[in-house]
Amino acid sequence: MNGENKFLKIFSLFAFIAFAAVSCWSTTESLFLTLESAQIPKWVFWISVIGLYVLTSICFKLMIDTFDTNIYMENRIVKLIFSFLGVIILWVVFSMPTNSHTFFYKQMAKTTAVKELKHVDNELSHLIDTTMYIEKYNDEWNAFDEKVKLALDQLKHEIDNPQRFGFGPEAEAKLAKIEDLFGVKTGTIDRRGTRNTSKKERNDVCKYYDNVVKEHLEIKLEHHKTKVNAFLADFQTKINEVKPIRRNIGQVLNMLEDPTYEREAVLKQARQVIGKSYAILEASIDLYEENPDVYRSDRLIKVTKVWEDYFKGEFKDTDYTLWYWILLSVIVDIAAFVFFNIAFKKEEY
Repeated sequence: MNGENKFLKIFSLFAFIAFAAVSCWSTTESLFLTLESAQIPKWVFWISVIGLYVLTSICFKLMIDTFDTNIYMENRIVKLIFSFLGVIILWVVFSMPTNSHTFFYKQMAKTTAVKELKHVDNELSHLIDTTMYIEKYNDEWNAFDEKVKLALDQLKHEIDNPQRFGFGPEAEAKLAKIEDLFGVKTGTIDRRGTRNTSKKERNDVCKYYDNVVKEHLEIKLEHHKTKVNAFLADFQTKINEVKPIRRNIGQVLNMLEDPTYEREAVLKQARQVIGKSYAILEASIDLYEENPDVYRSDRLIKVTKVWEDYFKGEFKDTDYTLWYWILLSVIVDIAAFVFFNIAFKKEEY
């Protein structure tokens, strides 16, 4: 081996180590994030990833060597197939996707967390806004009150119907509908039946039912007020639950803007407080709707979820430039494999 070739091999070896270090670091970071809940020490991933990356490089070199007819090789086709499968499994399926995920995560983690923290904080502020709940209860009451009064008008109109004056079967059916609205048995309201009577008598009957229905409405209104007051008393528990979480959200947002804090620790804390927020919001699903414009941080840390969303087109027309990091990951790995091939290329044929 002449001096020039020796220098090239040494340089290629160090170049391989440099590019491999970047790739192994990004794969380790991706696996560590994806399996965050498993609490596996990071050194376990490092050892595994380095071993697999060296194996991938060997498979890549073997695959290249199978095309070199100047090298004597037994079972060339078999070695080509196995080395090709090794490259596909270890690089295309494992190394490249995890590398791209790490680069993408590092770019988007803070932006995604800040946007999501502000989103859940805004939703929580609405969740403990008693005005919204009171309006909902009042809307329910107003709708009920309107139905009852409409049914009462229909009853009085039927009693005064010139085609069938008085309280007949049709009026009975309309009064039964009012009782059904109040949730009482048919016959609860005393009947004042008249048939073909004078205008004054019909007016008296209408006035009687008017008074009776309004009395029932007053009773129902008191029940409604009692229900609202009971809700407000119980609602204080939810307010006490939400307030400390909102304070925590504010603290985490400030920490994300403070360079003195360790970024990954703060991002992990952000994911935890976001998870607690969603748990409360999703328990009140009738008042909370998912915002499709807010990407979830707990999906961003998982390599499988990010790639799944990428293939679904979730990152189109956004700042989520995953394709750029895919290209960078491919360049880093191909460079490492080429330098590995040069560093360990056989000189004798």
